[in-house]
Amino acid sequence: MGLLGTLVGGSLGFMMFGPLGAIVGGAIGANIGEGPVRSPYGGRPGGSPYGDPVRDPRQAQQAFLVAMISLAAKVAKADGRVTEPEVRSFDAFLRDRLGMSTEDRRVAARLFNEARDSNVPAEEFARQVRALIGHEPDRLVDLMSLLMSVAAADAGLHPTEERLLRSIAREMGMTARDYETAAAMFAPRQDPDAHYKVLGLTREATNEEVKKAYRRLAREHHPDVVVNRGMGEDFRKFADEKMRAINAAYDAIKEARGL
Repeated sequence: MGLLGTLVGGSLGFMMFGPLGAIVGGAIGANIGEGPVRSPYGGRPGGSPYGDPVRDPRQAQQAFLVAMISLAAKVAKADGRVTEPEVRSFDAFLRDRLGMSTEDRRVAARLFNEARDSNVPAEEFARQVRALIGHEPDRLVDLMSLLMSVAAADAGLHPTEERLLRSIAREMGMTARDYETAAAMFAPRQDPDAHYKVLGLTREATNEEVKKAYRRLAREHHPDVVVNRGMGEDFRKFADEKMRAINAAYDAIKEARGL
């Protein structure tokens, strides 16, 4: 059973509060995200209205997946409605890009629809994402890369979608450079500095800074590390793609500099 299948089975592994918890509860028909707390979205009594930072790997994987699906629904609705081609495109993304099973895609569709129809703004979801996994900034960049890929999968990245993506990034605590790194990784543009942005650098970086950035990213984004620390087995293909992009960027910079 996949990560989303365990949600239906009632084995969350942790109690997710806040607006994401309400989305999970609505999708599986459970009373999650509610209780005697002050936050309008639910929360841990006496603690954060969004829940505590997630440390357990499997819990982090579940939080990441629910966040990605919920935010993808909000981005799809950025122009005011979600079309049937957009829904089919998202399902194809889950199937082909992530290799998600039919069972998990059915649960993903329920989460997607619940988030799409929710009146809670995308920025509120993003604030909870920051509370849950903001201590893993590289996972936030991964999340933004995936959202860009989903948004561009149907007919390219629409200006309203890009504006919402930038707003989500700000609420998750990402810097402008983090956003450009995500864009260079999976929403490439005709940008001569794209290779540097993949490594989180500018063209002014020294050779030693280039090598140091590559070593850090190669260590942090090795597929086994990504899968174990916050994304899950469904994202191994994505992790492989990202590692190839990091290697390609480093090789291009080395060649250009004669390293």
